[in-house]
Amino acid sequence: MKAGRNDPCPCGSGEKYKKCCLLKETAERSGDMLFREMEANLMERMLPYADETFGETAIDQAWHLFLDDMTEVAFDPEDPLNLLFIPWFLYNWVIEEEEAKPADFAPMNKTVAEMFLESKGPTLKPEEVQILQASNRRPLSFYEVLDVVPGKTIKVLDLMRNEELLADEDTASQSLKKGEIIVGSMMLPLQGKIRPLTMGPFALPTECRQEVIDLKEEVLEKNSIQVIDEAILHQEEAFTLGLYLDLLDEILEEDGDGEEDKD
Repeated sequence: MKAGRNDPCPCGSGEKYKKCCLLKETAERSGDMLFREMEANLMERMLPYADETFGETAIDQAWHLFLDDMTEVAFDPEDPLNLLFIPWFLYNWVIEEEEAKPADFAPMNKTVAEMFLESKGPTLKPEEVQILQASNRRPLSFYEVLDVVPGKTIKVLDLMRNEELLADEDTASQSLKKGEIIVGSMMLPLQGKIRPLTMGPFALPTECRQEVIDLKEEVLEKNSIQVIDEAILHQEEAFTLGLYLDLLDEILEEDGDGEEDKD
């Protein structure tokens, strides 16, 4: 049971809760809210900057690469996959071949975030610089949810790297369930906290775990390695995205078939 404002503080200090840990918790929540607002504001500013620096068709080009889609479907601002795509576009997408430039002036092998930091660095707050640096080129992976404190934290196992992480997360943690599989990336630690940079809009059921493990084994065998590091995750990013999208399609198709059966 949660302590009332005038109850003795659960920490055992002898003070009332409102004069002890409640103050600390309120300050922490306020700090986390400011952090999220600053993170969202940076992405809002980087999107038009990407048009100016990489060309107006850059986001469409990145969208096709993200989906591994040969059709000419333009980027859709309302697509739920944008929860995963937008951070990937700003922090991971780069142009690796000259002929792939969406505009002649587009830089090679630079993320949007790297260019934004180079250009706007002197005008950015120190906290904004830290967020950009902690978010840039973070690899995508699959994570199994081990434990959840709704509105506060998620404990996950990186299935590709076999590494446990405890991350501060106040949104998705309210709906995620133990055993579900999520795809996303984690920021480098900031002020002693690990936070998700991005997560796919839909969690995968526990039954998908084996397919992720199969992908891991393929990556290990293909690269003749015993352990997957961040460089390998970056290198195999297309396969991570491809598997997530394929599994998602299967789940959505099954759900659609189930609805038809009900009808």
